[in-house]
Amino acid sequence: MKQKVRKINLVLDDTLRKACERIPQKKRKGVVLGMCFLFVVVFSFMLWDSFHNQEANNVFEIKHIEPLDLPQDSLNQKFKNKFHGQKQ
Repeated sequence: MKQKVRKINLVLDDTLRKACERIPQKKRKGVVLGMCFLFVVVFSFMLWDSFHNQEANNVFEIKHIEPLDLPQDSLNQKFKNKFHGQKQ
């Protein structure tokens, strides 16, 4: 498994290196800055959209747990009465 990951890593590294070498030296800064700017724009849009999405806002609504309406003579209560009654 580690060998497959290394091979994939080498292939990706080689492909990225060759793609970057095709960019002229003087234009590399512009390309990198353009890609960073594109990333910031896409990230900002996704963040803005997630905060204004009503479905996402409903996920964070807190719903409190309601207590169960159990009868007083439940099996648990009978055990408590029996064990507490014997200890006294």
